Amino acid sequence: MLNNYDFKSIFDDELNYFIKYKRSLGLKYENEIFRLKYIDNILYSLKLKSKKVTKETFYKLTERNDMQGENYARQYGVTKDFCKFLISNEYKNIYYENKKFNVINNYKPVIFNDNEISLLFQTMDEYKNKFINKKYYKLYYSYSVLFRLLYACGLRVSEVIKITIDDINFAENTINIIDSKRHISRLVIFSNSMKKCLQDYIKLFDIKEGLLFRNNNDNIINANSLREYYKKILRLCNLNTNSHVHDLRHLFCNKALNQMLEKGYDENVVIVYLYKYMGHKSITETEYYLHFTDYNKKKLIDTNDTFSKNLYEGVDLDD
Repeated sequence: MLNNYDFKSIFDDELNYFIKYKRSLGLKYENEIFRLKYIDNILYSLKLKSKKVTKETFYKLTERNDMQGENYARQYGVTKDFCKFLISNEYKNIYYENKKFNVINNYKPVIFNDNEISLLFQTMDEYKNKFINKKYYKLYYSYSVLFRLLYACGLRVSEVIKITIDDINFAENTINIIDSKRHISRLVIFSNSMKKCLQDYIKLFDIKEGLLFRNNNDNIINANSLREYYKKILRLCNLNTNSHVHDLRHLFCNKALNQMLEKGYDENVVIVYLYKYMGHKSITETEYYLHFTDYNKKKLIDTNDTFSKNLYEGVDLDD
């Protein structure tokens, strides 16, 4: 039996498996543990004899008078996600509702400038080179490539750690992202400099099949390890340690938008293109990533060239 978090209800194993599933997607899923503990306590108090969630049980799980606003919305979301997880694993008699919340996210990502990004990757390269001919050289080399993909292609951590050799098409400079967040699959494009970076890495370590990136135990890389490594590099660079790994996705979206607008693409078409490229559910979600973008709209109107999808081939930078 799984009992990693000492859950005590009839759903103890399922709660642990749920955490394991969330982390397999690249999510840290630490802040949600106490919310699952609350769910477990309620289920335990109900003294359920069988593994089912009735309408009344669901209401019990989501009645929290001590929570308001975003806090309550997150508790409700975790409860709903757990019920959906049970249904996806063919549990019967599981009830949930799709209640909508209008929660404002006040988090502002750290957006590094070009010089800071160059310093970031230079430091990663210098750090890995300290381990040449040592145990951790391949791991830190893979980190340096992995973070370039996060930045240069706007990928999520949960996407990049699952990339396999078969997902990459070097002839067309594309990566096939399969069944990502909300079960959306898509193609992402990488630049020629990113192509060389990938090819050099694959050739050096003779990677022929399976996962592109692996930890020292030959398993999928843990998202927490990536976050710890990122913080370490930020400290070595003397850069803002408040930055999150996901901020690189924000940065990609901003850089991509700026580059396309400078080439004269229509603003509305650009946002639609990015919405598809980023794998978002709606354009509104994409616009959230663009709140921090500064560009010259007058320049866009003056140039106003015809949009062509063939002109954009990824982030054409020193990546």
